[in-house]
Amino acid sequence: MAKSVTKSVGRPKSEEKRQLILDAAVDLFLNQGVSATSMDAIAKASGVSKQTVYSHFASKDDLYTAAIESKCQQYWLAPRDLDCCTGESEGLRHTLELVGVQLLKLLSDQQVISMFRIVISEAKNAPEVARLFYQAGPRKSVEDIALLFHNASKGSLTREDSISLAVQFLNLLKGDFHLRSLFGLDETLTDSQIKKKVAVSVNSILVLYELALPLA
Repeated sequence: MAKSVTKSVGRPKSEEKRQLILDAAVDLFLNQGVSATSMDAIAKASGVSKQTVYSHFASKDDLYTAAIESKCQQYWLAPRDLDCCTGESEGLRHTLELVGVQLLKLLSDQQVISMFRIVISEAKNAPEVARLFYQAGPRKSVEDIALLFHNASKGSLTREDSISLAVQFLNLLKGDFHLRSLFGLDETLTDSQIKKKVAVSVNSILVLYELALPLA
């Protein structure tokens, strides 16, 4: 009689190991700082060999960038979720509301707040840490939101104007809340508080968007 074969269900082992490495790296980055965390320590904490770590990530910089991107992806919306964005102002409004809610949830995440604090504390002696964080996190958010404004305007907005609007939208969302969070002065926003803050920010940025559109 042929033996029955039980197939394992779930993620491939290589993907599981990659996630183990990412999780261990995040914990170490948050507890020890980025500069003080070695690839040896990450391998030990994740229960894999150093060779396995390097098989997934070519350097600590690559691993650090992947850790930031992984956290952002937990909250960021895929392009298919943003198909509602059209050239009509109400379509753009709805899209910005979706994006705004996810961004505030990201900024309310305690790990994200802790990472901001660590990057600020290390920026002077390890500027590369700050540069990588900015590129993988804030800069990527600005570029994605700028594309929404550019597409909604059907290409009539320049890249510079689109980026300027994206930066202003992010600043409206963060307001005083983000700074207070970094100082440990605010608790996490409730869902109703997030929705209210997003609605006010979207109303303001749509006024600036209309003003930025070239005259017909």
